[in-house]
Amino acid sequence: MILPNKTDSLIITGWRIGCRPKGSRSSAVKMVLEEGIEAKDVASRLGIDLMALRRWTNKERQTTSSKDQESMKDLLLVNRKLEEENKRLKMEREILKKAMAYLVPSQS
Repeated sequence: MILPNKTDSLIITGWRIGCRPKGSRSSAVKMVLEEGIEAKDVASRLGIDLMALRRWTNKERQTTSSKDQESMKDLLLVNRKLEEENKRLKMEREILKKAMAYLVPSQS
């Protein structure tokens, strides 16, 4: 993964002061969560404090989890509305079948 050359100003990450390239936080979290690389390996490769990387990773997991819960609530609401509509349409279809049977005499 190629990181930009530009650097932020000095920042404190955990117990260590260091420069980090812009975007390295999101890149590091992506490497841990999506690519499955261990946090300690990513931290040592990118020169990031391990505890800071773990905090970032946990925060991203929580954010993703809360988004998933909101999405699930939305899906359940849509599903409930579709089930109600389906029930109503089935009832209307049955009424129309009975009306057609009554209004159109059979030809036998």
